[in-house]
Order: sequence, then structure tokens, then C-alpha cells
Amino acid sequence: MKKLLIFFSVFLFANDVFFMPQDGKVAEKRVCYLLSHAKNNIKMTIYTFTNRKIAKALKIAAAHGVKITIIADKKEAKYKYSVIPSLATIQNIHVYLLSGKSYKNGKKAKMHVKSTIIDDTYLITGSANYSYSAFYKNFEYLMISEDRFLIANFNSFFNHLRILSTDYRLAR
Repeated sequence: MKKLLIFFSVFLFANDVFFMPQDGKVAEKRVCYLLSHAKNNIKMTIYTFTNRKIAKALKIAAAHGVKITIIADKKEAKYKYSVIPSLATIQNIHVYLLSGKSYKNGKKAKMHVKSTIIDDTYLITGSANYSYSAFYKNFEYLMISEDRFLIANFNSFFNHLRILSTDYRLAR
């Protein structure tokens, strides 16, 4: 019940809602703006991350001293077009990897969460990965909220996932 309430309150208290692909360009610009103008910290969970514009916005924030923590799906982070390996080499960006739970056959499920918390002020979440296809090809949605209750809940979930994840540099 609590998860259902959180899901619906995200829609009720969203400050911006974007539907892709029609809103892709404006959504991408808004995400890049918020990331590049962060002041203290960015906490991100992402499944697929191939969007170079969003990666550039993170690099700008890191260059200004913003502490960035990324939890990425272990398998997807090693995809040949992923920006995760290059981001992991940048000062102020720390990358962790995580897989989902194991299936009975031993294969791992996905870390499929897509959320970004900026300065504990903005929450970006939705179905969209940070990829070109998500913004310009797929039918996706992205919401940006300043709701403190939602941000606190996503922060708690982020902290839980961080405990379960492994350092990228040690997981190669």
C-alpha cells in the first residue's frame, strides 16, 4: 500500500512531467540544466546510461565540486556504448554497480531503478533511462518533483541500494 501511495503521489506532486518522444528535447535540456547547476550532491540510480549530453552535465557539476554517486546496473554499465566507465574516472564521481536478485537458474535480475536526487531538492524519476532512445524514440515518461516526502523516500531507497552495491573500480 505504501509503495502504491508513493507511486501515485509522484504524479500528484510532480512539478514537471515530460512524455517522450514528443517532449524529449525539452526534457533532456531540463535534466542537463538541473544536473549542471547542482550545488552539493547528486545521487543517481540508472539502468542504461548512454546519453553523452547528460554525462557532460554531470562532468560540469563534478568540475564545480559536486559530489556525485551513481549506482548502475552491473551488466549494462559494461555495455560498449555506456558512459559509466568514463564517468568513473572523473574526480568527484563515484560509481557503484548492482544486479538484481538471482533467479533459480543463477542468472541475475536487473537493477532497473531510474532516479536522480539533486541537492536533496529535486527528484527526477520515471521510465526513461538516460539514453538517446529514451528521449527521442521510445514512449517514456520523466517527472521532476520538489516534494520533500518523495525525496526522503527515494533517498532511503538509494541508501539501501548503495549498501547492496559494489565499488565499480573493484568490480571490473
